[in-house]
Amino acid sequence: MSVAQHTRFASPVTLLREWVERDDGALHEALFMGFTVDLPFLEKVAIPVARGLGARTAVISDAAQSLHDPVDVRMAGRSYLHGPATCRGAFHPKVALLIGEKACRVAVGSGNPTLSGWGANDELWTVVETEQGASHPVLADLADWLDELPAVVDLAPWSAAHLREIAALLTERHINAPSGDSDAGPRLLHNLHRGLLDQLPPGPVDELHAYAPFVDSAGDALRMLVDHLAPRRTTLGLQPRWSSYDAETVKAALKDSSAQIRLLDETRMRHGKFIQWQQGDHRYALTGSPNLTRAALCISTRDDGNCELAVLATEPSPLLPDEGRVTPLGSLTGRTIRPFTTTARTLVLLGAKVDSDGLHVSLDRGRPAPVVISTSPDGSPGSWTEIGSVPAGRRDWSFPLPEMPGAAVRATCVRPDGGTAESAVVFVYSPVHCARRGDADSGPSLKYDYTAQALFADERAARRFEADLLRLRELIAGSAATSTTSGPGAVSAVSGVDRWDAYLADCRRMLGDRLTDLAFGTSQFDLPQAPTSPWVVSAVTGADADEAYEDDTEDEEPAGEDLAPSVAPEQRVICRNWARRWVRALSAPTPRPVSGLPLRLLVANLYVQLLAAGVWDEDDDSWRAGLGDLLTALTPEGEAAAADEQAPPESRRRLEAVTAVVMTLLSQDAVFTGGGEHDVRAAHAWRRSKAVIARAEPDRAQDLMISPRQALARVASWSEVERLIGLAQEADPYAEVIAEFSAAGWSAVYDDGLWEIEGSFGNPVPVAARVADRLGRHTSDAVLVRARSRDRWTFVAWAKPRLVLLNSPARVWRTYEIRPPATPESRFGGGDLSAVPGRVGAPAPLRTGPPEALRTILTEVGIPYPELVRRLFSDGS
Repeated sequence: MSVAQHTRFASPVTLLREWVERDDGALHEALFMGFTVDLPFLEKVAIPVARGLGARTAVISDAAQSLHDPVDVRMAGRSYLHGPATCRGAFHPKVALLIGEKACRVAVGSGNPTLSGWGANDELWTVVETEQGASHPVLADLADWLDELPAVVDLAPWSAAHLREIAALLTERHINAPSGDSDAGPRLLHNLHRGLLDQLPPGPVDELHAYAPFVDSAGDALRMLVDHLAPRRTTLGLQPRWSSYDAETVKAALKDSSAQIRLLDETRMRHGKFIQWQQGDHRYALTGSPNLTRAALCISTRDDGNCELAVLATEPSPLLPDEGRVTPLGSLTGRTIRPFTTTARTLVLLGAKVDSDGLHVSLDRGRPAPVVISTSPDGSPGSWTEIGSVPAGRRDWSFPLPEMPGAAVRATCVRPDGGTAESAVVFVYSPVHCARRGDADSGPSLKYDYTAQALFADERAARRFEADLLRLRELIAGSAATSTTSGPGAVSAVSGVDRWDAYLADCRRMLGDRLTDLAFGTSQFDLPQAPTSPWVVSAVTGADADEAYEDDTEDEEPAGEDLAPSVAPEQRVICRNWARRWVRALSAPTPRPVSGLPLRLLVANLYVQLLAAGVWDEDDDSWRAGLGDLLTALTPEGEAAAADEQAPPESRRRLEAVTAVVMTLLSQDAVFTGGGEHDVRAAHAWRRSKAVIARAEPDRAQDLMISPRQALARVASWSEVERLIGLAQEADPYAEVIAEFSAAGWSAVYDDGLWEIEGSFGNPVPVAARVADRLGRHTSDAVLVRARSRDRWTFVAWAKPRLVLLNSPARVWRTYEIRPPATPESRFGGGDLSAVPGRVGAPAPLRTGPPEALRTILTEVGIPYPELVRRLFSDGS
């Protein structure tokens, strides 16, 4: 084991983000504890990451100290367990625990799971890391504490069971951990049965340093601390405005210890707490959650004190910052004691759980009067519905599952004085939804955690992903056969939360966090980068310390939404093959039609990224076939399409936008009205997807509009996607044809039966024939076209199988018969009229009147021959 300054650690978010980069990235358990908690904050920075790594996740906090509005909580109960806890004092420990297959991370410190505690404040953490199944005494101690905690602190039965399961897992892994010894390494201390101060070695000591943001108003903790350690010199750190203290009681408590005060700067709130003392050449420190108060340091939880957790360790470096002004104890003045809201509520609801047996609620204790239980879809005012009452004297009670159960639950009862007591809101816990990804009851999911870069660079990962993809589609289809739903987003007994957040939570459980972000273009909350705290002690076992702390940031590339992945040249052939196989996996036969919308979006994203990475050679158009198949998968029909309609609107909008991007790529260098191989494939996909694309919003797939920074990149720009969406929205049946003409640089105007085409072409004959051919495919009526460039023009009247042509300035009518497979374009593409086969009769001068075929066509379209001639020659040509 090695002990080192762990300056890379800023908060538990650091541990999560580093875990994401591990090769064996699967995470089994994630546990976050604190006094105050901000669940919406955790749902942005921690819960999705932990769930994406596969972890069963829980948040335990003081029942009376939530900072959030219930209406802002989206994922509690569906993605993680939130377990309120209560005791006579404050439930005050701060812990983050991550457990993997062979690795563990635990941070014990001072930071609450809030934006301040994990981002803005200056906090103090002790971090223990184990690798390769190694043991550590702090983890063994933590197992004992978690196992004993429910016996002293009030928790809902399912929350207590959850903590004991984690304790059992830690005990199994760390049963052989050496006993904690402060001379050899960190040791975990708690105060469930005995005050923390009584567990410190007695004095005398040479020097004592202490800091905490809260010093009790009576100064009892400071007085007892000085009595216990008997220091020769004492320095107490205070932030003059932000620390909570009474100068007179501080002076009274420290008067016999040669004390001085260090007034610390107030650029950041110092929320870290420590007691550090020196005996001879050794320094020791107690760090963690306890403030310098009697309830935190001097009495046990069982004796009505707080519930605290701390680490006792050797710490050679001084923890008290050097900055700040040192002042004699006698010069300290002022009283900044801030009122503290006790956790003692009249009514405490510890949780609610739903399962096949109904809705279960748990109170901290029975009440003399019945307790009314109400549910709400989201906890908003005016949305509450009473479902029944917990009988007087009962702590736990169950109700039949309501027809429309809510995601939020609260309790109310009549107080002895006749008033009404109301509990804090709790969130319905569903064990099925919160299970670890991969558990039998957690629903179908990928077996491994992947990243796009790993799939593009590691053939083994790509092979596993294909097998995983096929297996997952079969599982989804199998579950659909016995359910009215298929895949994420199914409305369940606890789906009163926002459907989109619930849907994404299910997707993260199924695909993992990173692949879900790829599929839906979502991204995680970026935690404000407060300066990294130096107040951190770290212990590492089972790995070389230097390796564990090696700074590898120099090799990191700047992240950006519009950057294509990097694919080595030797990997391009492999990536092309895997892209084709992944698309094929989407269309593999299943027990029954299945939507699998997240899977389709994921594969589409991977395919688009590979196109942007330039993995197809310049003369290799095989990517078009894959895109065509992908568009077929993105726009299913029948039962699969009906299942898509059941998904939240946000997922359907994402599907529409992704379809637009994929169609834009397929339509590049192709026209929907042409006859070439690329044209035919694009036209087929366009007819299938046009209605979907017409509803698309381009900003929903902006992450797929990648900057073309790679050689051979195929990318879709915003303007291209927007133009395609506009084309899909056109009601004009000729919109695609006009778009083709516009792309060629020609203007097309329809004027009372006659199409006027103008452009910078040299020979108007092949242009007029091509336009007539394209327009004729969209109507059974005759088509009249004039193509004009400068002083030359050609008029064509086309009604299958007859075509009549007039060329200016020649002014001679020519009649042709064109039967399939020939087309006007194929016959006149060369522009040389003398070489065109199929002419009927001899050319007729304009003055002789219209040929019979033209007379018939004009009668059909309702234009008199003199009117046609006038319009053709009105400009003097």
